[in-house]
Amino acid sequence: MPTKHKSKTGFDQFFAQQMKDRKFAAEYKKARAEIDATDKLVRALDEARMLSGMSKAELARKIQAKPEILRRLFTAEDSNPTMDTVLKLVTTLGYHLELVPNSARGTGRREARRVAAARQVRQR
Repeated sequence: MPTKHKSKTGFDQFFAQQMKDRKFAAEYKKARAEIDATDKLVRALDEARMLSGMSKAELARKIQAKPEILRRLFTAEDSNPTMDTVLKLVTTLGYHLELVPNSARGTGRREARRVAAARQVRQR
């Protein structure tokens, strides 16, 4: 059975054109990485919640938040929690946050300083 190739929409064509611009592509990749990191953090928090056996409503009570706030946080496509909320959730679930350098980043003196700074933060 032949597969159908979906034709590109006007937006797809516009986006492809925009991505040819180096500055736009760099900014897009940066924004996409931030969104992906936030999503990964929210999914990890929800997984930790489920592993603890705690309901969203119970967790909300423990951090003194409205249950609908956590329902939206864990189900919305565009969650963007505050650092205060993240820290309350993390500590309530029995975890901590840690600053860890990305292993795929550059090398050299700048990278060595970054790794050393991250280690100092860890030791505190």
